Amino acid sequence: MAEDPSDLTPTPRPAARVLLLDARDRLLLFRWKPPNVWITPGGGLEVRETYEKAALRELWEETGLAGVALGPWVWSRTTVFKWRGVLYEAQEQFYLIRVQEHTVSLDGLDPVEVVEMTEHKWWSIEDILAAKGAETFAPRRLGELLPPLIAGNIPPIPIDTGA
Repeated sequence: MAEDPSDLTPTPRPAARVLLLDARDRLLLFRWKPPNVWITPGGGLEVRETYEKAALRELWEETGLAGVALGPWVWSRTTVFKWRGVLYEAQEQFYLIRVQEHTVSLDGLDPVEVVEMTEHKWWSIEDILAAKGAETFAPRRLGELLPPLIAGNIPPIPIDTGA
């Protein structure tokens, strides 16, 4: 039996993600199942939507946070994954946003996200580094790449995070 071409050629999926840091330098992450990975708020662009607008829309939908200024585009990542039977190639742009405090509201989640995003947590860099091996983070180098941003070292051009 021949392989389905959709199993071989990924569907492009431009996506915007937000590195949401609070006043205590903790990063908001959501556990996504499967594959049981901690991810930043964000998601795919809608038709004719810019990365910047998608980042702010996704932030509101997934956290209830609105009226914030979008910070700089600091990271890029391309990753291939299979979800609900479809192979995707995500081209992600990560934007930095700092907030004082924020209580996450999940009221804007769509029905799929309600099922797939099983948990959220504010992570310190120490917690991320201590969980290495026990937890999976996306991007994988999150614990290495985050400290310079926390220290205020914004890259002049976005850094490729790798997988």
